[in-house]
Amino acid sequence: MPVPELIAERFTLRPLREADIPELISACQDSEIVRWCMGVPLNYSEETAKNYIEFSHDAADNGNELIWGIDFSGTFAGIVSLYNLTDTSAEIGFWLAPALRGQGLLTDAARVVLGFAFDPLGMGLDEVTWTAIAGNAASERVAIKLGFSDIRCEEKGTQGRPTENGTDTRLDARTATMTRKQFSHIGLD
Repeated sequence: MPVPELIAERFTLRPLREADIPELISACQDSEIVRWCMGVPLNYSEETAKNYIEFSHDAADNGNELIWGIDFSGTFAGIVSLYNLTDTSAEIGFWLAPALRGQGLLTDAARVVLGFAFDPLGMGLDEVTWTAIAGNAASERVAIKLGFSDIRCEEKGTQGRPTENGTDTRLDARTATMTRKQFSHIGLD
């Protein structure tokens, strides 16, 4: 499935492209993104960015994940993704470059992706799950604004960074699932 371009009033959600590399590198060196987004490698480089862009296209082609770049007035602003895709469900992930935080941009972008995920003419999913490392208050605020409710704690519920010897780690998480019916009551206010 190709990543469709989703156009909103303030921004466009689109596939990642090579022109995003400088902003992608800059954002992925932000201490908050590195702290809370375990999928963002440490010491993010141009090669890392190129590999991520290639991965984003391959993942879409394979139906594993859809990754949108948030294009805000021609500037790459962040990421919203749907991953762990099945025919009926997905997980949502997101982050925003530091300079653009506090404007509601990430909430609006994630809401557009949820609309596409639940729309029968989009993906037609039945449910979408949000998960964040426990303590990531910014992500939880966005999730609540999106309409995720019944947020619960899940001990060792998300992947952490591997230890120096390569051992996997698990971190406590906050998580919630939204159904299509719940989203339809929230709408695109």
